[in-house]
Amino acid sequence: MKVLIADDEDYTREGLIEAVDWEKFGIDEIMQAVNGAEAARIAQWFCPDIVISDIRMPQMDGLAFAEQLIQYNPDSRIIFISGYMEIEYLKSAIQLAAIDYIEKPIDLQALDRAIARAADEIRRIHQGKAAVAEHRELQQQKLFRLLTDKEVDERTLDKLFQETGALVKNGCFQCVAAILQNISGSDMKHAENRVCALAEAPANDMAEHRTKQIKEFIKAAGFGVVASYRAEKQQYEFVIAYPEKEEYRLLPLYQHILDKMPGLCIGVGVEAKNWRNVHNSYKTADMAVNCAFYQEDRRLFVIDETIAQKTFINPSIYGEFLQVMSESVSRLDQWCRELFEQLGFRKYYRREQVYTLLTSFLNALYQKYPYLYDACPQIRGEEDIAAHVMGLGTLAEIRELFFLIVDFMKEHQQEQSGYSRIVCGVQDYIEKHYQEESLSVAEIAEALHLSPAYLNVLFKQEMKMTLKQYLSNYRLEKAKRMLEQGYDKITEIAEKCGYASANYFAKVFKEATDVTPVEYRRQTGGGEG
Repeated sequence: MKVLIADDEDYTREGLIEAVDWEKFGIDEIMQAVNGAEAARIAQWFCPDIVISDIRMPQMDGLAFAEQLIQYNPDSRIIFISGYMEIEYLKSAIQLAAIDYIEKPIDLQALDRAIARAADEIRRIHQGKAAVAEHRELQQQKLFRLLTDKEVDERTLDKLFQETGALVKNGCFQCVAAILQNISGSDMKHAENRVCALAEAPANDMAEHRTKQIKEFIKAAGFGVVASYRAEKQQYEFVIAYPEKEEYRLLPLYQHILDKMPGLCIGVGVEAKNWRNVHNSYKTADMAVNCAFYQEDRRLFVIDETIAQKTFINPSIYGEFLQVMSESVSRLDQWCRELFEQLGFRKYYRREQVYTLLTSFLNALYQKYPYLYDACPQIRGEEDIAAHVMGLGTLAEIRELFFLIVDFMKEHQQEQSGYSRIVCGVQDYIEKHYQEESLSVAEIAEALHLSPAYLNVLFKQEMKMTLKQYLSNYRLEKAKRMLEQGYDKITEIAEKCGYASANYFAKVFKEATDVTPVEYRRQTGGGEG
């Protein structure tokens, strides 16, 4: 609770501050004013719960100040003090519903009783308002769920419109979804810290405060908040009503809200010409704010009704991941890069789907490679994986986590293989580019920032073969695996393994194995090519 003490005598104000045990009344903020005019100015922004005011003060007396106070803050409780017990002052105090009228010199026990009575009344007022607000909020939520349902019960709708005091059903409507992001990448200095540190979720009262602020901005712009709903811990949704042809004012309003509220993202649904189409606006608003997960550089998302309907991830992708995971780290790296590119492009996938999918990938990796628990300190057990992924606010942050882990796997593989960094770099580059016919020693050397001659010397010293021989052997081994599987044609295998033609592939293969590709396929049970 807050107290304002107004008196032109310094020793009176300071004496009251020192003499009264404010804490026992639940009072934790105190302001002072030297006259009624100053008290009136302070009260407008300070909004005191209790006012202790002298009556006779310069510029504006206590009675005039109290008359102004109750106009803009009627819940304030007033205690008058005065060195003069005049009947007219007493009558005025009674008319202003003052808690008490205490004569100077002040009886501290009498003042204590007056403050206690005022504090009790303030608490009852706050409790009553809280109960009303809670009831109104519940009714608004009911109204929101009804409006956004495709099958609307009009009779129940009419009743809720009346109970909530919402605008009438006439006019246009628009659904807006607002989400408070967990963390911002720009706020963290190091990627490892960003992806390995769960952002602390905002406190409940902070989220409620943000919602209240949004409603106030909407109302201040002249629009009505028909209903609201807390969809998730950090996501709130609103139904806004406005007159026809006033839609052009909405986008500037949303941008104004974003300018005033950092960390907030807003998704805007399509316009509903009447209450029967609010459900469609709700659906598109939810899809729009979902885009914030994919595009961390934007905060306002407007969606179109013509969005592609394919918004579900193919479940077979998990099996594909398991296959890639069993091949090599470099292949996993390449596949994951393609996956995240695809997810970013298909930005209408539901966040929940992506979280579930990527969590399942990480579970599979950690089960197969327990040493990964050393990659991210915040993940200590299987139960931590899902919580950690869900704590990351954007796809970009999850991507960074993935490649932190993949890089850790590469380093571990390098340590286990005993090969140098340069050799591992060559192997990695070849694995990613062996399908390219033009791949050469010069290209690999350039990628590693070395001269071709120097790279050849280093590679041969360590691998006991030339880089060209290694590339040739690598392509041959890949071709053998494809031939054994028996699905691709010989010409297709030649192309996939970086050979200029099927004839050249057959020549190189026979020189290395003494059999043709077709014969090798038959011998290994791969079938006819």
